[in-house]
Amino acid sequence: MLRIKAKETIAKMNGFIDFRMGLIGALFMGSIVFWINHDHGYDEALIAGLKQLSYTFFFGGLFIKMAENIAVTRKNRAWGVFIGGLLPMVLTAILTYTVHSMKGTPEPFNSTIPTIVSAWISFTVWSWLRRGNPLYLKTYPSFLFIHDMPKRTSL
Repeated sequence: MLRIKAKETIAKMNGFIDFRMGLIGALFMGSIVFWINHDHGYDEALIAGLKQLSYTFFFGGLFIKMAENIAVTRKNRAWGVFIGGLLPMVLTAILTYTVHSMKGTPEPFNSTIPTIVSAWISFTVWSWLRRGNPLYLKTYPSFLFIHDMPKRTSL
């Protein structure tokens, strides 16, 4: 019974959070932030990396779904992809800096730079791919797991 409820809850949350992309982003960004802060000691680097990992898993998954939903609901493809990349990136940059400004991260600004750089690129590319790109790539890189997802043109 509990297992069924958990599966139902996760299925409902899939409309709001992309867990797969959140996990991929969390592992990537958590390791980068750990590496940036490793000069300050293992404990401080681990705290900073784990904060980034947990933040990226939940908010990265939420914002990647936001980027996708913005991109597929706009009539103008270019505008949808642009806003789908920009809005989640701005929110991500603000929230990431806020998280790292809390006690425990030795270099909060330097820990935010990789997020600022990678967020707009990744959100924009994801929006472009999910919207249905004009170049019509028949196959996507398998590490993105897009090959098993149907192309969306509306919510």
